[in-house]
Amino acid sequence: PAAMATALVDVLEDGLEMGFPEDVLDDIVGEMMDDMAEEMMIEEHEGLFDAATLVGIAIALLVILVAAYLMNKLATPLYKARRDLHALCVGPPGAGKTTLLQQMKHGKVVVDTVTSVRPNEAECSLESGEKKRTIRVVDYPGHVKLRSGADAYLARAKKIVFVTDALAYNDSEYVRGAAGFLFHILSSPFVVKDRVSVFIACNKSDRMNAFSPDFVKKRLEKEIDVILKTSGDLSDTSHKDGSSGPAVITSNPGEAFKFTNCLSTVTHGSIAASKGNLKEMTCFLL
Repeated sequence: PAAMATALVDVLEDGLEMGFPEDVLDDIVGEMMDDMAEEMMIEEHEGLFDAATLVGIAIALLVILVAAYLMNKLATPLYKARRDLHALCVGPPGAGKTTLLQQMKHGKVVVDTVTSVRPNEAECSLESGEKKRTIRVVDYPGHVKLRSGADAYLARAKKIVFVTDALAYNDSEYVRGAAGFLFHILSSPFVVKDRVSVFIACNKSDRMNAFSPDFVKKRLEKEIDVILKTSGDLSDTSHKDGSSGPAVITSNPGEAFKFTNCLSTVTHGSIAASKGNLKEMTCFLL
């Protein structure tokens, strides 16, 4: 039993380090404890207990209690402890995320970009006034079928840059899709728990027909408000943490949604990734 208890602690430590969900760890621990109890019952039935065995059982029970305590204490702040990624760039397809990453990494666009189907990660050196820093950045694909995979990166990101196409805000379908993706981010337990800051980067703002960042912000607020009201009317709405009902992403639920009332700090500004105009976003990241 003592050896099995030690193995149990090792499993917990490895599982926490690799980011296994709590329900998976619960199942593993439960199976191991059932096996331990079965082995102890067999030994008792066969009369194999002696003084050394009883001491081993006592140690095993103590280790189990310590392991349960560690699981309860360490699993909760797991997301915060693993935030090793400075910035995560997300947004609809074609918004310019890959171009932005190239500009941040190389100071120019080195190759023609296409819609990404896998995450791109790079070390980028940013400078704003006297501030200069090298940060780790991930550009995550915007395709709707890949969005659920962004959660693994939301758990790591210290800051989030939501890149959107400022030319497309006369297209209602694009706006709904962008708002839905942004809502997914703002309502993620990984973001809500640590109040991760979000910057709405209105890309292609150098173009004459680009909509202003304020206009983009208002359109997104309006669409997210619709999403919140709709989810409030759905009795089967559920979330990743097992709760049900409308997601709580604002300090004033029930009122018209505004980014100023969002639980996470949400700001917005203009960028032109292809031209290297990243000033407002760089200030946010540094």
